[in-house]
Amino acid sequence: MCDDDKDRKIATLRKRLSREVRAREQAEQLLESKALELFQVNQNLLGSIQKAKNRSARVNAIMNSIKDSVVATNQKMEILDVNKSCVGMWGIPYAGLMGRSVLEFVENRQIADYEALCLSASADEQDEIKEFNFRTLDGGFVPAEVKISTFQYDDERFLLHLIRNVSNKKRLQKEREAMQEELANAAKWEAVGQLAGGIAHEINTPAQYIGDNLHFLSEANEEIIEILNKALDLKKVCKQNGQYLDYIQEIDHLIETYDLEYLCEEVPQALKQSAQGIAQVSHIVLAMKNFSHPGTEEKKPFDINAAIDTTLTVSRNEWKNIATVVTDFDEHVGLVPCIPGGMNQVFLNIIVNAAHAIEVKGHGIMGEIRIVTRKLADQVEIVISDSGCGMPPDVVKNIFNPFFTTKEVGKGTGQGLAIVNDIIVKKHNGTIKVDTKEGKGTSFIIKLPCE
Repeated sequence: MCDDDKDRKIATLRKRLSREVRAREQAEQLLESKALELFQVNQNLLGSIQKAKNRSARVNAIMNSIKDSVVATNQKMEILDVNKSCVGMWGIPYAGLMGRSVLEFVENRQIADYEALCLSASADEQDEIKEFNFRTLDGGFVPAEVKISTFQYDDERFLLHLIRNVSNKKRLQKEREAMQEELANAAKWEAVGQLAGGIAHEINTPAQYIGDNLHFLSEANEEIIEILNKALDLKKVCKQNGQYLDYIQEIDHLIETYDLEYLCEEVPQALKQSAQGIAQVSHIVLAMKNFSHPGTEEKKPFDINAAIDTTLTVSRNEWKNIATVVTDFDEHVGLVPCIPGGMNQVFLNIIVNAAHAIEVKGHGIMGEIRIVTRKLADQVEIVISDSGCGMPPDVVKNIFNPFFTTKEVGKGTGQGLAIVNDIIVKKHNGTIKVDTKEGKGTSFIIKLPCE
C-alpha cells in the first residue's frame, strides 16, 4: 500500500475517532444532565413525600387532639379511620376497628335511626345532632351526641361521624336536678316551718288560757261540791225536823231531774280529761314549733333524745293506728353538735318510712317501731327499727340513690333516704347503715361524732 493510501486511512480513522470522542462527550454531557434532572426530580419527590408525611402527621395530631370521637367511614359505613378519643371510648385498639361497621357499636333499637341520620347527611340535608347509645367493650353503653357530615376525596364520597360523649353532662344534669329537688324541698320545709311556727304561736295562746280556765274550773268544782254537800246535809236536817218541806220537795225534784249523783261523778272526770287534752295540744304545738323551726345550717349543741321524742309527737298521725313505739334512750347521750333542722328531717323520714313498711306488711296486726340511743366512746348511735316488710338485696343496694323508690308513681320521689344519707354522711361526717330481712323488718343504724 502506498503512503498516500495509508495517510488517507489514518485521516479517516482520526475523523472517526474524533466523531466518536465528540459523540461520547455529548453522551456523557447528556447523561450527566439527565442524571442531574433525575436527582432533582428525586429530591422533589422526596420533599413531596416528606411534606405529605408532615401533612398526614399534622392531620393525625389535629384529629387526636379533638376530645370528641371522630370516625371516617365510606358510604357502607365501614370504618376507615378513627382518632384516639374514639379508641378510648369504645375500648378497642385502632387496628381492631378498621373495616368494621360503625353500626356494630350502636344500640340495636337505635340502628334504624342512625342509618336515617347517615342518609340525611349523604343527601346534604340540614345538619342534625341526635343522641345515641354506643356499645363499649365491657358490654355497657355510652350516651353520645352525633353529628354526621360528608367529604369528597378522589371522586369518592365519605362520611365523617363526630361523636360527643355526654356521660358527664348527663351525670351533672342528674346531680343538678337532684340539687334543685333538694333546694325545693328545703324551701318547702322552710315555708312549712315558718307557717307551722306561726300557727303554733296562734294556737298556743288560746290553749294556754283554756288550760288555765280548766284548772280554775276543776278547783272551783271541788269547792262547789263541798258547798253542795253542806246544802244536802242541811236539807236532810230540815226534813227530819219537818221544816221547809216545800223547798225540800223542790230540791229533791231537781236532784232527780238532773241526776246529781251522775253530775258529781262525771263533771270532775270531764274537767280532768279536758285538762289532759289541752295539755296534749300544747305539747303537740310546742313539738311542732320546735321541729319545724327553719333554724340555720350551722351545727349547735343538740339534744338527740328530745328531738326524737318531738319527731314522734309530730309524726304520730302516721304511726298511731299502725304501730306501737318503744323508746330506749341513753341518758348519757348528752348534747351532740348537729344541724337541728337536718337531723329532725332524718328522724322524720326514717320513722315515716318505718310506718309505711309496717302498713305494707299488713296482716291487721299492730307493728312495732323501736328507737334506741346509745353513747359510745366518741360517737352516739341511734338505731331505728321496724317490724315491717323488709327489703330484698336489689332494693337495699339502691335505697340511698337519688330518685330511687319502690312506691307507686305519685307516692314517692325517691329523695327521702338520699337526703337522709347526705345529711348524715356529708353534713355531719357520720355513717348510716341498713340491716334488713325481707318479711321481717328493717333497722337503720346511725352513728354521729360527739365532737
